[in-house]
Amino acid sequence: MATSDKRIFTAIIVLALLACTAVQAQSTDAGSTPDQAMDAEAAKPEAETAESFESDGMEIPIDGSSLGAFEASLAEIKKHSNEADYTSLENAIGYLLVYDLTARRDREKLAANLDGLTGYEVMEKVGWRKPPPGKSKAEKGAADANLIDT
Repeated sequence: MATSDKRIFTAIIVLALLACTAVQAQSTDAGSTPDQAMDAEAAKPEAETAESFESDGMEIPIDGSSLGAFEASLAEIKKHSNEADYTSLENAIGYLLVYDLTARRDREKLAANLDGLTGYEVMEKVGWRKPPPGKSKAEKGAADANLIDT
């Protein structure tokens, strides 16, 4: 065999071995027994759950591990927060769904991006702020009017 043929043959063998180890690793993860899965879950640090929250629901971390977990955590946030805050959170998620380029309008990808964030952190990510206290447009009087010179 020529030297270039030996290199090609070696490269093919290395790629085949890498593919075999990758397939074996996937089958090992998928083939774990329920007891092993429960032990793995028990080894993870216990995260704060919505039941332990007695304050604002917008401080509950979002679970983005799956789409179902994401929707369940949003339901818990809705249950523990006021309507205006939750509506703002829904609007922020809708905004990110459209304008977050990493999500590309995929709710599951967006859920993964928002995993672990609180409702307030999601709203900070969008950049929305509550308006400063003061007079609304309807409350402004004649003293606040702008004069237009003609």
